[in-house]
Amino acid sequence: MPFPILFSSLAERREKNGVMGKKFLRGINVSFLLFIISTFCSCANEMNIFEEKNNKQINFSVSVPEWKNTDSLATTKTSRAMPIGGSSLSTSNTFNLLADQNDGAGNYSTLINSQAVSYTNNIWKTSKDYYWPGTANKTINFYAYYPSTISNVSHTAGSSPTLSYTVPDNVSDQIDIMTATNNNVNGNTNSSISLTFKHIFSSVQFNIGSSGMPNGTITGISLNNILCKGTYNFNETWTQDATTKKSFSQTVSSSTTAGTTITSGATTFMMMPQTLGSDASITVTYSNGGTLTQSITGTWTAGNIYSYNISKTIPVANFAYTGSVQTYTVPVTGTYKLEVWGAQGGQGTQTTSGKGGYSCGTVSLIKNKVLYVCIGGQGCLPTYSSDYSYGVSGKSIGGTGGYNGGGQGGDGFTAYSGGGGGGGATHIATSNGLLKELSSNQSSVLIVAGGGGCSWVSGSVADGGGQIGLSASFATYTSVGGSQTSGYQFGQGQNGSSKIGVWNCGAEGNGGAGGGWYGGYAYQIENGENTNVGGGGGSGHIGSGVTGSTIAGNTSFTDYDGTTVTGHAGNGYARITFVSAN
Repeated sequence: MPFPILFSSLAERREKNGVMGKKFLRGINVSFLLFIISTFCSCANEMNIFEEKNNKQINFSVSVPEWKNTDSLATTKTSRAMPIGGSSLSTSNTFNLLADQNDGAGNYSTLINSQAVSYTNNIWKTSKDYYWPGTANKTINFYAYYPSTISNVSHTAGSSPTLSYTVPDNVSDQIDIMTATNNNVNGNTNSSISLTFKHIFSSVQFNIGSSGMPNGTITGISLNNILCKGTYNFNETWTQDATTKKSFSQTVSSSTTAGTTITSGATTFMMMPQTLGSDASITVTYSNGGTLTQSITGTWTAGNIYSYNISKTIPVANFAYTGSVQTYTVPVTGTYKLEVWGAQGGQGTQTTSGKGGYSCGTVSLIKNKVLYVCIGGQGCLPTYSSDYSYGVSGKSIGGTGGYNGGGQGGDGFTAYSGGGGGGGATHIATSNGLLKELSSNQSSVLIVAGGGGCSWVSGSVADGGGQIGLSASFATYTSVGGSQTSGYQFGQGQNGSSKIGVWNCGAEGNGGAGGGWYGGYAYQIENGENTNVGGGGGSGHIGSGVTGSTIAGNTSFTDYDGTTVTGHAGNGYARITFVSAN
């Protein structure tokens, strides 16, 4: 009498150690993104051969795969598997079996057609008994698949079954499918026949890398342009439909702290093995809708875990003086801190010049928005001219006004007696141009730090910045600073007036005014007045949508190098710092 075919197992339940589960590892940076591979192994428990009344039953050993964890960051190397959808290949589960029998002449017929195999009385068996042919050349091919609920398995006797598959959109529906094959089993075999299951998919998961991510709350993660349709042959090969690609996303809630797990367990992406195309990428979405996207390359292999440790830092952007408008492209939607320092006025021959102010504020910016950064230049010193038209002592040419709105210093009669140029303003705007060129588009200006004015001899120094730039005075003469609504001109300080017509009679030129939201005034000489007065400081400004303040140059604040100063000296400066994506 032929022997019944039974499937028995002494395998331990390995749920605690990761039976049929997914194993995850960290250690991939993606430059934000790179990847490594972790392989899996199987733990097989051989079955005994039971004997009763001298009739030997043929038993099968069932190997249960584990996803191996080789994460160098883990404190232990033990398996930490998590079953997909709560199912685990244990003795409480079932799988399906197909079997083709050879008649000994090379002709195959289906012996077992997609029968469920369960563990009963210490034996894995189908509900119906099947028998070995008892003849060596009447071999049998076995094909098993788990879970038993999967459909779209096609089979022709004598050929490996195939599974037509399209990756589900929802990650929760992306089950961990395994198959096992054992072909050409001798028809009178009396030893244990193994079924070694293998994962047919690649698992993909995400963690925050060691460098962290831009501050905020990550609410979404997606894989873009991934092959998702194909046919799996039980000989362990895939044939993908190269024309069908999708993006797969899921909602998450993750901090951006280094080492944080974003997806794990049932939230792991189960993808078809494939070589990633040039258009494949990863997108991270923040709670404010901002996104970061990075291309990925490489090959995903069945049974391996690809754990992406994503990291990206947004460096602080610093802007020094160049004499031209500079740009900054917003890397991710979020809140940014803007800081600007106005320029100092040009020093005359016997006095210091007005210092630049400071403005600081936060603003919400959209990814890829371009900001235009204009750094104020320090006003120049007066220069000597050998023009003796007005006397043997020559002539002093007033200093050039600083870039971005500083007023020109007035000429003087004697050598080096001209006024210094006013300091230029520093501003950040969403439109290109010098500050004075944005008078018809003032709403595009986000923040301004006023420049300082300048004089020649003793008298008050006109610092820039603040809601109202400081005024300069000498004797009874005063040069008024710019305010939020008025001044010499929007974005431009006034030129200092000259005094060169009277020989040896206090013929000093007045200093130029500082640039700012509104530039300062420079006192204009009338009727040969001996004024020697500096130009007023330009005002600072905080634009609409910016939360912050503007500080005058006569007040203590932190300079761009971290030192505490009273007014900013030299050329202006600007800084843009990412704060948060929330």
